Amino acid sequence: MNYDVVGVEHDMNANWRLLKTGKHDAATNMAIDEVILLRQEDCPQPTLRLYDWSQPAFSFGYFQKISTEIDVKRCEAHGVELVRRMTGGGIVVHGWDVTYSIVVPHGTGVIPGDISESYCWIANRLLDGFHRIGVPAALQGGKSRGSEVGPNTCLANPAMHDVMLDGKKIAGVSQRRNRVGAVYQGYIALNMPPAEILSLASKFPDYQQTLSEKSTSINLRRLYPKNRREIEDAVITGFKEVPSTQLDTSALSTEELEAVRSLAQSKYSTSEWTYRR
Repeated sequence: MNYDVVGVEHDMNANWRLLKTGKHDAATNMAIDEVILLRQEDCPQPTLRLYDWSQPAFSFGYFQKISTEIDVKRCEAHGVELVRRMTGGGIVVHGWDVTYSIVVPHGTGVIPGDISESYCWIANRLLDGFHRIGVPAALQGGKSRGSEVGPNTCLANPAMHDVMLDGKKIAGVSQRRNRVGAVYQGYIALNMPPAEILSLASKFPDYQQTLSEKSTSINLRRLYPKNRREIEDAVITGFKEVPSTQLDTSALSTEELEAVRSLAQSKYSTSEWTYRR
């Protein structure tokens, strides 16, 4: 696995592929993102994907040891799917968020090659869209990524270039780079999960309370009430604001769907991948 950063010149002109893949189980959602990344070798095209989850799920970062952070049996009892991402970062609670991924081939210069600059570029696309629909989100400054304290749950650990609302994190992103391109997996907290689900994101009682206090969502206080369609449209608008960028809506091909089914079954739904050390 190659985590080398490949620098590229920044050229904003690009025709993007826009995918709206709807609801899927956790393994399928992760498999779709990897298949799109692998596709960049033969069919390079920047891709923005918007998606949802068929049931509550926790995705966690590639380097996390999940059994040390959550009670796996309790999650299973509450019907929460667990899946390891190919990207880094911490636990993300899915089912109440708007989830997106961005895949870009190397060499096109669509997104800055520098890791920090790429996070900032993506955050500004979200901010452009949010501001147009009246959500006064802002960019997080200060500490860099990787400086979290305590259990690594994304919503409670804002890092540089995350998107904030009323002083709390509402959107984050993680990434993975290989020899053909980069994938960024992100989420936008639309609604708050029920307390019983949120408490499952850590098995440590003290941190469960901290997580509850630090977490927020766009609709939590109903100051800026929005539905999923509005947020998805805002994300799309933010990308369209980039000069000379066009988003072409498409669907997964038969070949891609077959690859997704195979990868979901052989990798993302297996204990060997999910609980790897």
